[in-house]
Amino acid sequence: MKKLFLLLILLVSTIGFAQKGKTKAKPAAAKNVVLTKVDNISAEVISEKSGKRVVLFVKNEDKVDTLEVKKLEKTDFKPTGFVVKSFSTQGKKFYHVNWKEEIKIDTKLKKENGVVTEDQLWDTETKTLLLGNTQKSSHIKETVFLDANKTASHDVEKNRSEGFEFTLNADGSFVLKTKTQNSTYVYNAASSKYEMKGAPKTSGTNKKK
Repeated sequence: MKKLFLLLILLVSTIGFAQKGKTKAKPAAAKNVVLTKVDNISAEVISEKSGKRVVLFVKNEDKVDTLEVKKLEKTDFKPTGFVVKSFSTQGKKFYHVNWKEEIKIDTKLKKENGVVTEDQLWDTETKTLLLGNTQKSSHIKETVFLDANKTASHDVEKNRSEGFEFTLNADGSFVLKTKTQNSTYVYNAASSKYEMKGAPKTSGTNKKK
């Protein structure tokens, strides 16, 4: 009987020790999402405690530089056509980063479908952002009430464009354009910046007689 009692005590002690020895498994670290690669550059979405970011990892011989492209407010970042391309101007090699994000709003009073286009020009050697441009274009259909009591309404449709349309030219210059303004920028090696070439061109609207 004593032997059986001692055996039970030993068994309970062993189970208790095994339970104390267990440790909670740490959650697996989120993996980086690779968007594209070119030359020695990898564009990736990284996850940190403070949130997610889109960055460029630039691999050099002895180090890797991290260039921040965008802090992500939305966790479900799903760009269309994320592209990084090199180009040359004034004897310098730069990189053009371009992507698009779709806009979709669907409520009882408003429907919007559009696209946000992002363009960035980087000098990865000096880790300098030479240009950051955002353009938004969308088609909107919304219900507008005609009185304070909201007893009468009608639908309004419109196209909206915000920001400048960006075009990178073959010689490394670029154009920023709206419906009324057109400006060309060229790289100045002395100042290491893009500068406007001449005065911006404006186009007036024809008045109806």
